[in-house]
Amino acid sequence: MIRSNRGRRALAATVTTAASLATLMTAAPSASAGEDRCPSGRLCVFQYRDYQGEMKIITSSQATLGAWDDKISSVVNHSGLYALLWGDPGYGGGETLQADPHNGGVSFEGSILGRLDNRISSIRLATTSWEVSSGIAWMDWSPMQKRPGGLPAAARFGDLDNDAAPDVVERADDGRLWYLDGAPGAAWKDKGALIGGGWNAMTQIVRHGDYDGDGFEDVYARDKAGVLWFYPGNGRGWFKPRLKVGAGWNTMKEIEAVGDLTGDGRRDLVARDTAGVLWMYPGNGRGWFGARKKVGGGWNAMNSLTAPGDMTGDGTSDLVARDGSRGLWLYPGNGRGWFGTRVRLPYAWPSDAPVFSVGDVTGDGKSDLLRPIGLQVFVYPATAAAASAARRPTWAGTPPSASTSSDGRAARAVPAPARATGRPGPRSPSGGRRRGRRPASGRTPWWGR
Repeated sequence: MIRSNRGRRALAATVTTAASLATLMTAAPSASAGEDRCPSGRLCVFQYRDYQGEMKIITSSQATLGAWDDKISSVVNHSGLYALLWGDPGYGGGETLQADPHNGGVSFEGSILGRLDNRISSIRLATTSWEVSSGIAWMDWSPMQKRPGGLPAAARFGDLDNDAAPDVVERADDGRLWYLDGAPGAAWKDKGALIGGGWNAMTQIVRHGDYDGDGFEDVYARDKAGVLWFYPGNGRGWFKPRLKVGAGWNTMKEIEAVGDLTGDGRRDLVARDTAGVLWMYPGNGRGWFGARKKVGGGWNAMNSLTAPGDMTGDGTSDLVARDGSRGLWLYPGNGRGWFGTRVRLPYAWPSDAPVFSVGDVTGDGKSDLLRPIGLQVFVYPATAAAASAARRPTWAGTPPSASTSSDGRAARAVPAPARATGRPGPRSPSGGRRRGRRPASGRTPWWGR
């Protein structure tokens, strides 16, 4: 495919994020005998069209091509990397050619591709489309305002380094986990710090403030075997050695760290099982949980749960859920372990769009919702949620409504996932160790969830 080398437009009142550039698609040619000259797993460029003449295997990004400058007439990508071929040295120029992983061959001929014939002067390789086009592995994260001081604990979520600005933890497609500092003023291209690789071993990653009482925000991650791990934060954007919370969490369809639901000053977790029952796991202030309690059944009517913190301004943590009709519901926390009367928010939220939050990004002290649309991430301020909650309308529907909300009793029917061992687990992914600082070059984000 040929992609025009255009910058992304910033829209008013948005937090910009990474996506693909404007694209002009061309049909991939059928495989030919010449393509087979390029070994499996490799990216190859050729001196002449149709994969003829001298061949060169490209194994890393090259800002200049030396003897191959303006000498490339066809390319084959049998590798698992994205490749972007530029018209100028140093990854610049007008038109470019992006060869996606295992794309096969492209010969530079015809009215469009012919414009690239013998006009390639640099090549960048990367594991994601965004990184190969921008040269930066992390997304653009620029919150609007710093948060006011003196906020209650429910509103102090999403800040990994305690600087009153919301931060993002982003998992790229290749499993690298990035810390994106929300501090205003710094150029976004300088904000990313690599936490570590191998995080694709995790099926879910959640965070919601300080769970072990040391004042730093922490992260929970569930691996493919169903083990839940606790990653205590170090206050600088990454983590200390992880601890095993317990096994058996694959019985849960979705897990959310939600903050303090019970009013005891300790942050809690909720999980929805495959039968649609929502459970609350009260935090013990040391990183794991006490005996779980049943919030209610019928939660399979919802296809996404999000814990934004305090959206209503009452000092308690809330929960947001999306139903199968794109409706978004706010479940205000009641400080006793479950929720008050739910309220439908004034948004129609597409089923394929993530619902995520890193707390307050507008600087008013109330948690907001975020949604990616096209090339940007849009803010849905908490002011609309607070207004809706104040009106307390009645909405049609049964579970999970107020009538099915918590009975507050400890569960007996299904065994709870095992209690924490308190022992350090294996050190992959990352083992709590930051492995890099700011790689210059070689994303779907996790959005901090």
